[in-house]
Amino acid sequence: MAVARRSAGLTGDDLAEERRAAIMAAAEELVAVHGFDALRLRDVSRRAGVSIGLIQYYFTTRDELLLETMRQASRHRAEQWTRLGNGPLGAGERLAALLDGSISDRHRCVVWLETCAASTRHPELRPDVEHTQNAWRAAMRAVVDDGVAAGEFVPTIPVEDVVVLIVGLIDGLMLATATEAGDDVVQGHRIRLLHEAARRLLPPPTRRRRAGGGPRGGR
Repeated sequence: MAVARRSAGLTGDDLAEERRAAIMAAAEELVAVHGFDALRLRDVSRRAGVSIGLIQYYFTTRDELLLETMRQASRHRAEQWTRLGNGPLGAGERLAALLDGSISDRHRCVVWLETCAASTRHPELRPDVEHTQNAWRAAMRAVVDDGVAAGEFVPTIPVEDVVVLIVGLIDGLMLATATEAGDDVVQGHRIRLLHEAARRLLPPPTRRRRAGGGPRGGR
């Protein structure tokens, strides 16, 4: 990821932003490999293809680089989640996209867990963690509410509890994705379990009628 090659033709503010972005991208990749506390500027320098001096020009200290990298990763995660939840598709397809996107990228799972762990030692990260968590819940709630309104879902428990349960399941499966060994088959099984849990909490009306029950869910 040599910044010099990628920055050809850029000047001024664009060049500075390109360099900062490349340095933070390298730092994020290394956090996913080595963890928050083990990251060294020397490793970032090699990965980004820049000197340590240039890193320190944009980020005075290692902690400043790490904290800004984690903040940006959290913001990107929240934006990605919101985009998946607010697309033009129907509620069922948007829900499937949210579930698939939540644990399909191991790198993002690792960085998110590192960010949560780091926030217990660095209080300045906590607002970003809370913002990301709120974005997840809000996107999930909007999709479920739209599905209920459109008649796609008939919740088996109150909608607020559905959201809490699904987000809790995602948290647990993100931990498994980040920490447990597993190939694509294992990861595919995790995603199928998440979809099955969502289907049981948010069945379509026909399934509920076959089961002999009337709608019990609500907002």
